[in-house]
Amino acid sequence: MNAKAFKILILVFCCINFSNVYALKPYAIIVHGGAGTYSTDSSENHQIKHVLLSAVEKGYSILESGGSSLDAVESAINILENSFLFNAGRGSVLNEEGFVEMDASIMEGKNLQAGAVAGVRNYPNPISLARLVMEKTPHVLFAGEGINRLLEKFKLPKIPPDSLKYRPKNEEHTKSPKEKRGTVGAVAIDMYGNISAGTSTGGVSNKMVGRVGDSPIIGAGTYAKNSTCGVSCTGLGEFFIRQSAAFQVSALMEFAQYSLSKAVTYVLNEIYKMGASGGIIAIDKDGNPAFDYTTQGMPCAFKSSNGVSWIIIFKNELEKNNHK
Repeated sequence: MNAKAFKILILVFCCINFSNVYALKPYAIIVHGGAGTYSTDSSENHQIKHVLLSAVEKGYSILESGGSSLDAVESAINILENSFLFNAGRGSVLNEEGFVEMDASIMEGKNLQAGAVAGVRNYPNPISLARLVMEKTPHVLFAGEGINRLLEKFKLPKIPPDSLKYRPKNEEHTKSPKEKRGTVGAVAIDMYGNISAGTSTGGVSNKMVGRVGDSPIIGAGTYAKNSTCGVSCTGLGEFFIRQSAAFQVSALMEFAQYSLSKAVTYVLNEIYKMGASGGIIAIDKDGNPAFDYTTQGMPCAFKSSNGVSWIIIFKNELEKNNHK
């Protein structure tokens, strides 16, 4: 074998082994159904967990087959948006005038690309619109009339706003303790080490027309960076915006060497000191999950390639299963 052939053989061998190592990177996905007040009623919780399971399994199947974290996040959130159990998509709460205005954002951590929409009234899957903004336009955030123009430009079907209401059309719109449906979100890391995060919501029940929370604000409700983590937030958006909550988690890891779980808890505590509660889910660059909340509960599900998986609404459920 001459020297040139030997070099080629070594190169091929190195490429094969590098490819194998690269493909063995851990992949994982975590999803949430919103921090808030949840009863201990087993039948209701069973329904919530069933949808969460569908979402996390869908996202994981994409990761397992070599798909992107972006696809996994969008697909998982689509399932949550299509359920009337959560305050997103078809289950969105109504504003003070009795109609839906939805917000969403999505971000990928490799190139820090992002897309977001605010005030969506006639499209059932705002997270998909957010991705369209990221990939098909030179912009990051669309709102108001711009949403309708997006739908028309890309020939997406509009649906009657009434079809998005989770209550009967003629039911009186009043605040109720039972209105505990929450914002939804997902964070994933794929086998290539790319992290993506997304958040989708119907906003605050009975909100003023035009109100926008943290969910469509990059750095407040959603953030992703491959070298640190991906984050999705849920809670009273005005406070998460003022704290730049999602970005702050990443910044604490990058500049203060916080662990992911410490950063998540720190940010939530800072928001709590301001007078608001909420929750955060996240995954770091090594595929480790973290979540915390300052409310009664937060539906949350996780699955990773290292064999760890769980679905909870309350923290003590995780403790009972000896997961950390």
